[in-house]
Amino acid sequence: MTDPYGFRRPTVADAENAIRRLHPTTADQVWTALRAKANLTGTEPDADALTALITAMEGTDPVLSLCAQAFRIRSGTHTALSAAHALVRSAE
Repeated sequence: MTDPYGFRRPTVADAENAIRRLHPTTADQVWTALRAKANLTGTEPDADALTALITAMEGTDPVLSLCAQAFRIRSGTHTALSAAHALVRSAE
């Protein structure tokens, strides 16, 4: 399925990129710690992996917690738009 309304589902790689921008000097350590906390390799393509990473990001430092909230919103928005898109397509 194509991305609903051009809105791409966020990925673990997107979260890694955000973490590297937020913590440029300690990105490797932060990324390694979050992957370990979420029990991920960092290459998982599925939404469940992103959810686990978001959960690991919550409750860390305030900046990562806010980033986690943004990714949770993006992920939920993608899910809702996908469902709406499917309903609209099925009615055509």
